[in-house]
Amino acid sequence: MQAYTEIIPPSAVTHAVSLPFLDSKTKNLVVAKTCLLQIFSLKTHRSSGNGSPNNSSKHRLVLVGEYPLSGTVTSLASIKALNTTSGGDALLIAFKDAKLSLIEWDPDNHRISTISIHYYEGENISSQPFGPSLNELECRLTVDPSSRCAALRFGARHLAILPFRQHGDQLMEGGEDGYDGELDVAPPSATIKRTESGVNETLELEARQTPYKSSFVLPLTALDPALTHPVDLAFLHEYREPTFGILSSIMQPSASLIEARKDILSYTVFTLDLEQRASTNLISVQKLPSDLWKVVPLPLPIGGALLVGTNEFVHVDQGGRTNAVAVNEYAKIASGFGMSDQSELNLKLEGCEIEPLDSKTGDLLIILNDGTMAVLNFKLLGRNVGGLNVTRVTAANGGRLFEAAPSCVASLNGSRLFVGSEDGDSAVLAWTKPTATLGRKRSHAQMLGQEAAIADEEDGSSEEDDDDLYANTSEPAKRTISATSQTSPDLGSAYQFNLEDTLPSLGPINNVCFGRPPAMPKGQLELLAGIGRRRCSRLAIMNKEIVPEVKGTASFENAKNAWSICVRTNSDNESPANSKTEHDNLFFCYDRESTKIFDILPDTAGASGNSSSPQYTERSGGDFEHYDETLNVSAFANGTRIMHCRRSEIRTYDAPDLQLAQIIPMLDEETDAELNIVHTSFCDPYLLVLREDSSIQILQVDEHGDMEPLDNSEAISERKWLSGCLYAGELTAGETILCLLGEEGGLHLFDLPCLLPFYNIPTLSYLQAVLSPDAPQRRAGAKETLTEILFADLGCDDAKQPYLILRSAMDDLTLYEPWTTNAESWKTSLRFRKVPLSHIPKFEETTMEDGDGRPAPLQVMTVGKYAIVCVPGASPSFILKEPSSLPKVIGLRARKVRSLLPLHRTGCERGFGVLDESSMQECRLPSDADFGSGWCVQKLSLGDSTQEVRHIGFHDERQMYVVATCRDVDFHLPDEDVKHNDDASLRPQVPQFTLHLLSARTRSIIHSYEMPYLETITSLKIMPLEVSEHTHEQKLTIVAGTAAQRGEDMPARGAVNVFEILDVVPEPDRPESGVKLHLISCEETRGAVTAIESFAGGLVGTAQGQKLMVRGLKEDGSCLPVAFLDAQCHTLQLKTFGSSGMWLAADAWKGLWFGGFTQEPYKLTTLGKSRTRMEVVSAEFLPFDGQLYLMIIDAEMDLHALQYDPENPKSLSGTRLLHRSTFHLGQFPSSMTLLPSTLAPMSEQPVTNGEAANGDSEDEAPATTKTHAPSLFHILTTSQTGSIGLITPVDEATYRRLGSLQTHLTSVLEHAAGLNPRAYRAVESEGFGSRGVIDGSIVQRVHGLGSARRAEVLARSGSDSWALRSDLEVIGGGGLGYL
Repeated sequence: MQAYTEIIPPSAVTHAVSLPFLDSKTKNLVVAKTCLLQIFSLKTHRSSGNGSPNNSSKHRLVLVGEYPLSGTVTSLASIKALNTTSGGDALLIAFKDAKLSLIEWDPDNHRISTISIHYYEGENISSQPFGPSLNELECRLTVDPSSRCAALRFGARHLAILPFRQHGDQLMEGGEDGYDGELDVAPPSATIKRTESGVNETLELEARQTPYKSSFVLPLTALDPALTHPVDLAFLHEYREPTFGILSSIMQPSASLIEARKDILSYTVFTLDLEQRASTNLISVQKLPSDLWKVVPLPLPIGGALLVGTNEFVHVDQGGRTNAVAVNEYAKIASGFGMSDQSELNLKLEGCEIEPLDSKTGDLLIILNDGTMAVLNFKLLGRNVGGLNVTRVTAANGGRLFEAAPSCVASLNGSRLFVGSEDGDSAVLAWTKPTATLGRKRSHAQMLGQEAAIADEEDGSSEEDDDDLYANTSEPAKRTISATSQTSPDLGSAYQFNLEDTLPSLGPINNVCFGRPPAMPKGQLELLAGIGRRRCSRLAIMNKEIVPEVKGTASFENAKNAWSICVRTNSDNESPANSKTEHDNLFFCYDRESTKIFDILPDTAGASGNSSSPQYTERSGGDFEHYDETLNVSAFANGTRIMHCRRSEIRTYDAPDLQLAQIIPMLDEETDAELNIVHTSFCDPYLLVLREDSSIQILQVDEHGDMEPLDNSEAISERKWLSGCLYAGELTAGETILCLLGEEGGLHLFDLPCLLPFYNIPTLSYLQAVLSPDAPQRRAGAKETLTEILFADLGCDDAKQPYLILRSAMDDLTLYEPWTTNAESWKTSLRFRKVPLSHIPKFEETTMEDGDGRPAPLQVMTVGKYAIVCVPGASPSFILKEPSSLPKVIGLRARKVRSLLPLHRTGCERGFGVLDESSMQECRLPSDADFGSGWCVQKLSLGDSTQEVRHIGFHDERQMYVVATCRDVDFHLPDEDVKHNDDASLRPQVPQFTLHLLSARTRSIIHSYEMPYLETITSLKIMPLEVSEHTHEQKLTIVAGTAAQRGEDMPARGAVNVFEILDVVPEPDRPESGVKLHLISCEETRGAVTAIESFAGGLVGTAQGQKLMVRGLKEDGSCLPVAFLDAQCHTLQLKTFGSSGMWLAADAWKGLWFGGFTQEPYKLTTLGKSRTRMEVVSAEFLPFDGQLYLMIIDAEMDLHALQYDPENPKSLSGTRLLHRSTFHLGQFPSSMTLLPSTLAPMSEQPVTNGEAANGDSEDEAPATTKTHAPSLFHILTTSQTGSIGLITPVDEATYRRLGSLQTHLTSVLEHAAGLNPRAYRAVESEGFGSRGVIDGSIVQRVHGLGSARRAEVLARSGSDSWALRSDLEVIGGGGLGYL
């Protein structure tokens, strides 16, 4: 019994489309990341430091909504549907299992809404006896440019047509208006009926109908019997009826049979009759190159379709005329089709993406598989295309800005493109083009000659018999098209591209390892991952907590709280400056007895960022009251006054001499009794004071800098208030409002300075999904006990968004995003939607509390470029938001914290201070870190942009990372191969591997060792090996298994390479460079070494060819086998479980083998096997509660749970591994790693929420965990899409509890796009006693319910809030405290 939780969602972009989705005015970007749908808007911001006026403003992608999908997206398309609720377009999504979902934007609920879902997987589809199954074939979606219908190609040769309603369809359907469809004649009274009222009735009738008509499925062979092997199809532009072009052949194209199957493709254009469900063949072009793979429809002024091959482009116009251009030398070899020659470009068109650039000229942008760009322009002769010309975009013009292979391209507003990628970060590119080019002025005779040629071309066109099929084009437009003939071969070089924004990605994750840098605290680790491919490959340093950069440390004994402010000095008052850019110059520290004042002196050493001892000088004198407790200190009135909030009064001082200006006591208006201050909120020029009797007082700063109290209105004075704040930001356009939390749990908003209420939500404490003032009030049901409310902006400097943050008595956080249906009258149209947030608070005995026992309030801070909210505590957290992600709660790696404060001084600009018992650390956020995934991620480049990170290991003794990278080099046949000609200029690429030593301290490369040519590193491990047979000494070594394939007719060979790290003379000023890699053994093998693993006794296990071998290192450098076992076809992975001697071997075809290894004598034994015919990609051990499970992920992206149980009769004495359950992941795996947990199993987990063991490694776990609870392990899974998941074993009680909760939530929650999570996960098991895997992503959505509904669901599932909190912490990664 296991639970799978996705702790980091996928980030690699697979599909994207641009459409007016939120409304009909502006375009939005919709992005699909395998099983995650994201909606972005484009926000303009000013860029600094760019002298060009055209680049003075840039655009940034800002996330609007994020929705996990229970399906794998294969296509996205825009549909101009009738009468959408937002007024914009609808979105059609195609999924892998032949499903279509039509969704729209719901402005009333501020989220997507499903219009319909269409299933085609149940159609009676006959497949070939020996052909691929339905789940192995890709579903492709194409949409008519006029949104008349959509076509889904699924299966081998099936086409599903989904028609959409158009304006006026009711008049064509006949019936009520007397229309005769057979005679095609309208009655004489038809003109009378088409009045304004009649049109309105027709529109109302259409609104009540669905935006689509009934769909139908056609086999492609019904259109034409020759369509037996379709390649691609797409709907074409400028036709009166839906018309698509299809690229197909009568036999399967094959590169190995190129001589026999050369030029066998054909391109056919069909027009569809949606009413009769029939088609008509318009044109057919035969004998096209066999390597064509894509159809790109082209709008005017070009028209027709562009056929993309691996070596050439072919354009087919509406009359069937073709023009082609070869872009490399292989086009003439692979095809005899006539084409112009541009083979000197040496372009590789596999996997390229094409998007129109200029709608006036018809130029196309080509983004190649290596990220480089080219421009394709057409030579127009009148209305016909006379030729194609391809021009590379130079690096000076931005041709190499994009580093990854593109997966999709979408045109945004203006001259901007979004380029998505599965291999690295996606990007927003802006392009410009000179409006006019210099050229020789044409003579009058030349202009007359061109006009005559145009007239002859128009008059001589004899292929106008099918004019009724094409849309009408006005005569002026035709003239314009003919006049824009492109003849300049260098037109593509005129385009200039600029990078405006990036969408970060962690995919694909190639390999991971765990390391411990020297500066890291004891018991803490970091996760290092190799991500990306080719030029965009990086090393990602990942931590679950933020590891701050410490810039300096100052000593403050017994400090409880501190404040750092910036005030005007005397010189500033004489010459005013912008105080926002000035550094802090006063520091206040409260040490439980008195408040001390320090001057922050400018530090010249800190300007370089290397300050270690900041200058704090204590100040004396002035009228400042040092004794009694200080609650808050801040500067106001443009830095000329200081506000000092004490327990029962507020004092103001003149800056910088601290001369007393005002004393404002807190007195009861009726009894004049002195009241204590509980909380303050300052927003210049207003100050909110919350007092112990639950009353408030508002103070306003006048033009002289004095604070004057405002008279409370009846709505304020008659109520008791639990919390409140002042807000002025993005929502109110700088206007300050008052937000209060009532004693009954309602939200109240007031105008300032009149203090009149304008907004009220009495049902706030029910925490419903959508908050609105007109929502019905519940009279029964559980309410959440709210203790604090905060309205704040989150995000970066140029992309902030407002959020309402609620804090409960159990320290749970709830975030709401406000939105308005009318920006001008936002006060009356304001609504709130709950934001998904998975955060489990930590309960600590040393929680920061004020003097009255209340926890320290949430604090708004500006740190670096982020506007954040600090959640205080002994282990504080930050609420951060990246523009491209939802808000995330990330912990700060700091313990026993007394206070956090914003700090802005020289050397620590826009940083923060961490105050503990005896000192304060001046910190900044990690440089170039990204927090959008919920983890702190820093990307590190290895210097050479062509290096792709493949394998990583950590050498604990040397504090070094060992990184194996590869770069593409030209392939040359070996000298002994004389059968092939080897004079090609565009050569195939093979990886050239290099081993690097990377310092864990400085993050720099120390030494590199280049592997021999054609040697591919298949596995890299850091393991102890026995280096002496006499002394049995073991040494930590680096072992790399390699494989070499020299040619298609030569056998593969491999080698086991053993390296050690030697001490050498370091370089000057680089003490860490005193090491290098040294090869001590290279044992060549007959077959390729595909996997290596450490075995007990200082031995190394290898999978080579069809054998498993255990080898030992000798003194002479040889690595000889001591035991072997015949294996299956191809062993992908070989793993052992500690020193137990148990091992597993994952085969690419024959499933999993499980066995044992003994040393006396050396012997490999097979204990159990899985079922055959299973393509295992990754596997790992998972022990729990005395049972041994083997977790497998296969090529179908299914997770299989196998159990070794020799006592079970079904296992045949253990020789057959019991198949317990199957769980569909949805992402292709790249690794599985067994990790210890810092938490105890759920049945014996204490209520400390893991804090007692948090941060301790397995060896340093508390004694109670070691003696009273069995060990708990997790499996960390990584994928090619950048997602990271966690597999956790659960006990019987927890499984029943979570399983019941998952069942209830599946039926209660609203699922995006109308998909079914149960069908997506598709549990498959053996026998009636087997059970499925818990879907942690569904269980974590329980917080999306309101408090009353959540309590009801928990009661039905037999759980409560405390048990749920414990379960969610364990399955959600709470046991990874060392990260």
